[in-house]
Amino acid sequence: MSERLVIIDGKSVFYRGYYAMPNLATKDGTPTGGVYGFAVMALEIVKKLKPDYVCVAWDKPKTNIRARLALYPAYKAGRKPAPPDFYEQVPILHDLLEALGWPLYEADDYEADDIMAAFAKQAGAKGVESYLVTSDLDVLQLVNSHTHIYTLKKGLSNIELFNEASFREKYGVGAHQWCDVKALKGDSSDNIPGVAGIGEKTALDLIKQYETLDGVYENVELLKKSVRDKLVRDKEMAYLSQKLVTLIADMPLTLDLKKAKLKNGVTPEFVAMVRKLEFRSLLRQVEGALPKGLSEGQLEQAEEHIKQHELPPIKQKKFAAIDFAPGKPRIIALSPDGAELWASPIAGYYSAVPLLEKGALTHDAIDAFKTIANGPLVGHDLKSIFRTLLFKGYDWPGEVGHDTRIAAFILNSLARSRELSDLRGFDIKMDDPHQVLPSIWQAYQDQKLEFDQSPSLLKVAVDLDFPSIKLLAKVEHRGIRLNSDYLNKMGQKFAVRIKEFEQEIYKQAGQEFTINSPQQLSKILYETLALPTFGVKKGKTGYSTGANELDKLRDKHPIIDLITQYREYTKLKSTYIDTLPKLVDDQGKLHTTFELDVAPTGRLSSNSPNLQNIPTRTEIGQAIRTAFEPAKGNVFVSADYSQFELRLAAVLAADMHMIDEFNNDIDIHAATASEIYNVPLKDVTKDQRRNAKTINFGVLYGMSPHGLSVATRMTMQEARDFITRYFELRKQVREYMDKVVRDATRNGYVATLFGRQRPTPDLKSSNFAVREAAKRAAINMPIQGTEADLMKLAMLAIEKNLGDLGEQILQVHDSILVECPAKNAKQVEKILVETMEGIYRLPVKLKADVKAGENWGEL
Repeated sequence: MSERLVIIDGKSVFYRGYYAMPNLATKDGTPTGGVYGFAVMALEIVKKLKPDYVCVAWDKPKTNIRARLALYPAYKAGRKPAPPDFYEQVPILHDLLEALGWPLYEADDYEADDIMAAFAKQAGAKGVESYLVTSDLDVLQLVNSHTHIYTLKKGLSNIELFNEASFREKYGVGAHQWCDVKALKGDSSDNIPGVAGIGEKTALDLIKQYETLDGVYENVELLKKSVRDKLVRDKEMAYLSQKLVTLIADMPLTLDLKKAKLKNGVTPEFVAMVRKLEFRSLLRQVEGALPKGLSEGQLEQAEEHIKQHELPPIKQKKFAAIDFAPGKPRIIALSPDGAELWASPIAGYYSAVPLLEKGALTHDAIDAFKTIANGPLVGHDLKSIFRTLLFKGYDWPGEVGHDTRIAAFILNSLARSRELSDLRGFDIKMDDPHQVLPSIWQAYQDQKLEFDQSPSLLKVAVDLDFPSIKLLAKVEHRGIRLNSDYLNKMGQKFAVRIKEFEQEIYKQAGQEFTINSPQQLSKILYETLALPTFGVKKGKTGYSTGANELDKLRDKHPIIDLITQYREYTKLKSTYIDTLPKLVDDQGKLHTTFELDVAPTGRLSSNSPNLQNIPTRTEIGQAIRTAFEPAKGNVFVSADYSQFELRLAAVLAADMHMIDEFNNDIDIHAATASEIYNVPLKDVTKDQRRNAKTINFGVLYGMSPHGLSVATRMTMQEARDFITRYFELRKQVREYMDKVVRDATRNGYVATLFGRQRPTPDLKSSNFAVREAAKRAAINMPIQGTEADLMKLAMLAIEKNLGDLGEQILQVHDSILVECPAKNAKQVEKILVETMEGIYRLPVKLKADVKAGENWGEL
C-alpha cells in the first residue's frame, strides 16, 4: 500500500464548521464554532484514512484571487463577507494547526484549490496517494488514479468520496472533463458566467457527446437552435470560464513532505490547546483519531495506557514492590466507600490498601502513608481524602503537589463541572482504580500544560489554593460545638411566633390562604388588597411577591412587614433551628464543608451546613449564633477585617485621598458623608453617615439609584443626585470601574491582585439585563477576589503562628474564628491581629478588630 497524503482546504472546511456550530464559544465569550468544526472534521478524516502526511491549503487574504480578477473583474463578486466572529477565529485555528504540527500553505495569486492541485501532482510523482478534503466542487477536476476527493455537502456529517469510478458513475463523464462542464454551466457561487441558459444537465450531455469544450463548438451547427444560439452568443464567456475554473497545478510552491509527516501521537501543545478552547467532548475523538503511541519524551512509558479511550488495566502490586521515587509525584485516590486507599507512582502499577481493621488503621495503611508521604501528592479532590483520613485518625504529613479538581477551577472558574469524568471527556468508573488513577494522572498532565501558558494562575494554585487544601480539611475536621438544647427551646418559641404572624397576616388580608404560595399571595396583595403594581415585576402567574418587589410596597400596607418577618422566622427555623441539631456528631459538633471551587471570586463557600449565612446584624441571627459554644474552659476569639473591601477598592482604584483617610484612621463613612453633604466632619449626622455607608459599600456591587432609594428611604431623585455627587468626589473609583469593564470586555476576564481570573463572557451578551449583571460582577470580582486571596494567606499564616495555642474552626468571609483555652485568649488575639494586619504589604493599612467571648453570639 502506497503512502497517503491528506490535503485539507482550510477555509472551506472552516466555513462548514462555523455554520454547523454557530453559537459555540468559550466561557469568556471567545467564538470557537469554526475551530471546533474544523477539528472534528479533520480528525475524523485522519482517523478514517490513516494518512502518513497532512497539510492545509489556505486562501491568502486579499491576494489569493488577484490573478483571476485580472482575467475577470467580476470573479467572486457579490459574496457577502463573513461575520466578524468568523475572522476572530482564524488566528485560533492557525494556532491549533501549529499545535497539531500540520503545516499551512498559502500564496499570492493562487487559491487554496491551486495549492491542492499542485501538491496532489507533486505527491503523485513520488508515488504518494492524495486525499483532498473540501466543499468546493472545482477540485473534482483533479480526480485520477492517485488523487481522491472528500467533499463536504452539508454540515459536518454529510461527506461524499470521489474516485475515478464514483465520479464517472455520478456524472457520466471523466474528471478530466469537469472544467469543460463548468465552462458551460458556470458557477454562481464564484460568479463564473458560463453560458447563460445552459444548466448542468445540458452541459453534461454536450460533454458526453463531444468530449471537450472545443468539440462542442466544432459541432455547434449540429445542435438545435435554442442551444446553438446560447453557445454562440456566450462563446467568449465559455472559454473565459474554462480558464477561471482550471486549477494551476504548476504553481511555484513545493510541498515539504518532511514537515507534513503526521506526528506519532497527540502533541502536548495540542492537548493544551483543546483544553484551553474547552472542547471537552473532542478529547474523546482525539484519543481515537490520531495514531497510537505518544510523542517521544512526552510522558513516561506507562502513560501510553492513559492516552487511550478504553483505559487498559494497570497491574496491582503491594507497596513494597512499587518504587515510589523520592520527590516524584504519587497519585492517590480513595475508593468511593472510603475503605481503601489507592496509590500509584504511574509506572504501570498501583496498590490498593485497606484502611481500617476493627476500627483502627491497618499496619499496611500506616506503612503506605510513610512510603507515599515523601513526595508531592497528586489527586482529585484531595481535601475530601485528607478529611476522611483525619476522621479515621490519620493526619497526612505530605504536601499537596496538585489537585486536579481545584486546578480545573483556577483555570476556568465558570466551568459547569469539575468532576473527573468531565475533565477527561468520558465516563470513568470511580470504583475502578484502573481507570481512576490513570485519569487523574492525565488530567494532571493536561493541566500542567495549561498552567505553563498561564504562570499567574499557576502562582495562585501553588501559593494560595493548593496549600489551603490540607488546612481546610483540618478546620472541617475540628468542627464547632452546638448547644442543641438551646436551639430546640428556641424552635418552640419560633413556632409560637410564626403562628402569631400567620393570624396577623390573615387578619390584614381578611381571609386565610397559603402564605408560602406565590400565586395565592399575589392574588391577596394585588387583587384583594389592590396594592399598587407600578414598577412591580409580572410573570406568567401574576405579579411578583419576591423580596425585592415587596420592598417597593413596604409603606403601602402593614401586611408587607408581617410577611417579611414571617418569611425570616420560617426560613431561619427550617434552615438552622430545626436542622442543625440533626447534623451534630456524637461529640455534639457540626462539621461544615468549605469549598474552594464554588464562588468564581475564589471566596470559600460553606455548606452541609452553611455556617456563613447566619444573619450577623439581626437579633435573631445573634440568638442563633449564641447556640455555638466552645468546650468547657475554652473561649472563642474572632478577628474581623475592618472595611476590608473598601480598603482594597481604594488600592485597586489608586484613590490616594481615600487611602490617606484609611491610613489616618479617619471614619471613612463619616468622611464620605461630610464631603457629599458639604458639612464639617464633626457635624455629620447618624442618618448622613448611614447613607454614605450604604453607597460606599453599594457602589462595589453596582448599586442603582433605585437600590439606594430602597436602602435609605431617599426619593429616586435624591438617590440619583447622591450617586452623582459620590462619583464626583470619587473620580478614581469611577474611572477604575469603567476601566475594569473595558479591559474585561477586551480580554475576556477580570483578575485579582494575585492573578486569579474570572471569565466575563456575558459582557458581550445581547441581553441588556445579562450584560449589566456581568458588569457588576466584573467590577466586584477584583475586589472581592483579592479579599478572598488575602484571607487564604492569612489563614495559612495564622495556622502556623498559632501553634498549640488554639485552633481555627471557622471562616466567614472577612473573619476568622478560633477556639482556644481561656488563658491563651490575649495571646491568640495578638497573633490574629498582627498576622492579619501584616499579611501583605499594601499602600493602605489593613485593620483587624478582635473580640473574645463564651459563645459565637457574643462576638
